[in-house]
Amino acid sequence: MTAQLWDRLLCAFFPRRCRYCGALIVPERTVCETCETALPRIAPPACPDCGHAKADCVCKHKKQKFDAVCAPFYYTDVIRRAVHRFKFEGRTYLAESYGADVANAVRLHFAGRSFDAVAFVPFTKRQRRKRAYNPGELLAGAAAKALGVPCLPLLEKLYETETQHALPASRRTGNVFGVYEVAPDADVKNKRILLVDDIKTTGATLSECAKVLKLAGASSVHAAVFAIARRRKPGAQTPENASGA
Repeated sequence: MTAQLWDRLLCAFFPRRCRYCGALIVPERTVCETCETALPRIAPPACPDCGHAKADCVCKHKKQKFDAVCAPFYYTDVIRRAVHRFKFEGRTYLAESYGADVANAVRLHFAGRSFDAVAFVPFTKRQRRKRAYNPGELLAGAAAKALGVPCLPLLEKLYETETQHALPASRRTGNVFGVYEVAPDADVKNKRILLVDDIKTTGATLSECAKVLKLAGASSVHAAVFAIARRRKPGAQTPENASGA
């Protein structure tokens, strides 16, 4: 039996679905045609401070504590639904393909850079007991595997806070101030860290984590996320609500 025939037999019993929207697709594809044309990709060159494509950048180069940030997609339409399936519907298997998307964005936007470790935004101990999994940790692990870099628990979250998506942008930085610290057994001195998370909105959480890592001696901290909440230029429609960092 040929590999192609075997693949078709498997698909007959376990139909292949689009990894973004879940629609049924033919065996030769991994993404449906609708998503393929609708994916809100972020093409280079991109602003290192906000991660938007240069044509979409409205951040006025406001400096964050991380050195630069990148993402494969904007958090709109099909990607918003994809994130919901991954984070809230228990579809942990999506981490592998979404992590690969993050890794591809890192190769594209951070070309020529190498990293010593991949880190993720942690949960508190109580959150870990309540939640079946940390989406950011799964995503970071998959991205690290694709990049050939170890994924390490470099950070700890000291106490719970209000969820970022429930707060206005003006309160998000204060909400995470002093919340994270470097794990006691983590060695980050002179290390080049890639910090991975699922969504970036204001960047407050990523910036706070990067600050802590640098204070502990990390030589650089670059951030990579699956999706960035697209900010509109003045006078444009308000961006979608997002639940990211």
